[in-house]
Amino acid sequence: MIKFPAAMIACIAIPLICVNAHAEVKTIEADSTYIMGDNDSKVDARRVAIQEAKRKALEFAGTYVESLTQVKDYQLSKDEVKSYTAGVMETEVVSEQMRGTTEHPEIYVKTRCKIDTDVLLKQIERYRENEDLKEQVQATAKENEDLRKEREALVKQLAAEKDKSKADATRQKLDTVLSQEEANDDTNKVWNNYALQLAFGDGKEHDREIKPAELDRSFAVLQRAVKMNPQNLRARMMLASIYERRGNTSAAESEFRSAVQRDPSNPLAHLRLGNLLKERGRYEEALNEFRVVERVRPHDPWMLFSTGMTYKATGRCGIAVSYLKRFLGDDRANQHPQMRERAAETIRECGGERQGRPLRPRYR
Repeated sequence: MIKFPAAMIACIAIPLICVNAHAEVKTIEADSTYIMGDNDSKVDARRVAIQEAKRKALEFAGTYVESLTQVKDYQLSKDEVKSYTAGVMETEVVSEQMRGTTEHPEIYVKTRCKIDTDVLLKQIERYRENEDLKEQVQATAKENEDLRKEREALVKQLAAEKDKSKADATRQKLDTVLSQEEANDDTNKVWNNYALQLAFGDGKEHDREIKPAELDRSFAVLQRAVKMNPQNLRARMMLASIYERRGNTSAAESEFRSAVQRDPSNPLAHLRLGNLLKERGRYEEALNEFRVVERVRPHDPWMLFSTGMTYKATGRCGIAVSYLKRFLGDDRANQHPQMRERAAETIRECGGERQGRPLRPRYR
């Protein structure tokens, strides 16, 4: 229970398990009650209650996931389990009510998340094996935690404020923080559903193709998220991927460059921009982006494959073979059979020999 001078959020998590003892789906519910103070608006009070109920549901989901034998075998830290669980779970509002008295109205919200252990463990395994997915989900978890702390501080401040003009200013700050939290929630749903197809593959090596109507809905969600929080890199990169899927490569490049500008050290942004430039025939520019990734991750399989294929496109077969052999030598390459096949075919086309420039890896 979290208490404030003139407002309170109370949360109760209710773990529910399916009747079938062998079922692999677990349902977790959490409810939150926000007692409104004199400075609270009903709209923002509801939004705070929803965010708090979602947070509690994910917290209890993380505790459950941490208890799973396979997750224990992964030897993940508590923070890693929490980040991965939040990164793959979606929480929905199942009910809300107005309670309390006229003098002290309360807003009650119940949320629910369902855990299919088979699906969840597969997604966690993908995060563990993919550095880009891992970094993105961990960065998002940190951002969400920072926003939560800022929200709680503003709620306290608003409850204690006696000056009306200062209370109005605090409410505006609270509205901004809540909007960023909500935008992150929306982005997370799109990321969970489509990141592998859009940002990490061609949509054919994974579960299914993405229908145009699904892309349209996701596009609208991501546009709102970027407008609300221009620093939301996951939303920008997913938005760029949709532009790319639609054939609007100029818009895609603009979004990828915005992502790089806002976080120059983000390897995924450079990798995605490099691949787009490669597809547009701007090979030297693409190689410059891949070199940024190579400085940070000299053994990244995506970087090795993309660099090798780009060198092949420029006619430098020798160095292309060097990168592609390093790609094939990485166990993670087995996750991408189509890429393995293309790499092997390219090596055969090049004669499998080291030709041209000396083959010394740029970074180790």
